[in-house]
Amino acid sequence: MRNKNQDLEKIAISLDITPTMYQYAVDRYNGMASFLQGKGVSAEIYPQGSFRTGTVVRPMKDGREADYDIDLVCELALRKEATAPCFVKNIVGDLLKNDGVYAPKLRPEENRCWTLDYADVSDGIGLSMDVVPCVHESDNGMMLLRIKGVPPEYANEAVEITDRISAGHYEWLPSNPSGYGKWFDDINRRFMEHNFRERKARFFTENRNLFAANAKVEEVPDALIKSSLQRTIQLLKRHRDIFYYRAKAWDKRPISAIIVTLSALIAKNSPYLNLDDLLPYVANGMADYAELLQGRRPRNETAAAPKSYIRREMQKWVIRNPVNPDDNFADTWDDDTAAMFFKWVSAVEDELGHSTPIEERKYITSLQRAFGSSAVEKAIGPIAAAPGIITSQSTSKPISPTRPWGGE
Repeated sequence: MRNKNQDLEKIAISLDITPTMYQYAVDRYNGMASFLQGKGVSAEIYPQGSFRTGTVVRPMKDGREADYDIDLVCELALRKEATAPCFVKNIVGDLLKNDGVYAPKLRPEENRCWTLDYADVSDGIGLSMDVVPCVHESDNGMMLLRIKGVPPEYANEAVEITDRISAGHYEWLPSNPSGYGKWFDDINRRFMEHNFRERKARFFTENRNLFAANAKVEEVPDALIKSSLQRTIQLLKRHRDIFYYRAKAWDKRPISAIIVTLSALIAKNSPYLNLDDLLPYVANGMADYAELLQGRRPRNETAAAPKSYIRREMQKWVIRNPVNPDDNFADTWDDDTAAMFFKWVSAVEDELGHSTPIEERKYITSLQRAFGSSAVEKAIGPIAAAPGIITSQSTSKPISPTRPWGGE
């Protein structure tokens, strides 16, 4: 009989950014920091979003797999009070525009970032890098976050990014990607520590061709070892894409920050550490809030012990950013969007929580409906797609292995 935990793990791995693509991205943004430094601009470039939380999945576009998107912060060593958002945005952009290496890859300016496209990084798979210029938050700004209840270790990471309001007009916009990353790390720690050495050794063995002959397991970057919480989020993100594409409701998809935030909050008190238990536990925790559609208290809350991960306030849906209470991840939701969200998490419960390998054909079909037949086949072997299953095909070939780590 198949092992459900292993099957889900393999599917998540098939959706993840590959080790070679990961290292390629790290080398590119470290190289950009060195480039700016060489031009007299002191800046730290670091990942945000899914690359920071270790929850990257191959994006989908029109039902097919697309190139990877990597979000980066470019924090300049300038005081907010001593500069202006227009200067911060354009000093980075002007240097990229006037460089022979970066200029051909640079898209036209976007409101909050500069985007570089790296086509065909490896055998047809490319990636884009969204670079967001910013400066560190002012002392007053960090103090306000602490007053609003954000712990100092998160509040002190806050930045102000640049936001183009109109041609030539820029404003500051508060953000805190590093604080959010630390918040996620703190919740993820117990999941990461669970069988960490064994998982790292297994990764080394299964990817031995990526390392030099004299390499040791200690040389595997910790960022490549994923916890059951990170795998849960990756699977939920792919299920979301398949579900909303099938439902022809792509524009109503919950943003990834909602999935990461709710998954972490719900998993924080989970008694489960294994992926096959944690995934339905998280989906069930999200589904509990469907009661809000009828104006009732969520199933998992009492008046004495409210969690309030999802709220309705003055007829608005609210999912707070845990490191910036003024930031509502659900600010674009209406009741129809919320209803579709709860329909989605109910589908996660039905397709993944209730399926077991005992009835293998039904079990495999549920995995195919959840993640697409090509992702399932890539992970667990050739299987005929059931009727109505999205294949989520890629137009690219598999990545050729290289050896980015471990000696010569």
